[in-house]
Amino acid sequence: MADNTYELDDEQKEIPQKLKAALYYTTLKISDELAEEKEVALSPQVMASVAEATWNQCQQFAEDLEMFAKHAKRSTITADDVILLTRRSEKLYTLMSQKHEVYVEEKQKMKKTKKPRNKKSSTVTVSAGLDVEEDSNMEG
Repeated sequence: MADNTYELDDEQKEIPQKLKAALYYTTLKISDELAEEKEVALSPQVMASVAEATWNQCQQFAEDLEMFAKHAKRSTITADDVILLTRRSEKLYTLMSQKHEVYVEEKQKMKKTKKPRNKKSSTVTVSAGLDVEEDSNMEG
């Protein structure tokens, strides 16, 4: 009987390992900076625990985002899903909502002022700090 489960190839299996390694490295760097700034020493075990807790939280966030999209009968995670994810942190929720509003307003402005398209491509930076790839006749 054939097994219908989806199997990851070796390259796909390496992605989570690389992400986790990058997270651990970043956690160590941030911990070192904070420890120096506060003039305290952190044990490697503490830093590893923080990195592991962060990894677990990121995995939970990813699962929650997938479930929000699935509940809305979508296969794509949207900015609204991310904003919903931040609902338990008032400051983060407010920041994400404001950034999204600015992005949407800038996108609408760009649509209204958009010139006829040609084959040249340029990168436009909107005030929300996001780079958007767009076909336009503007040369940069």
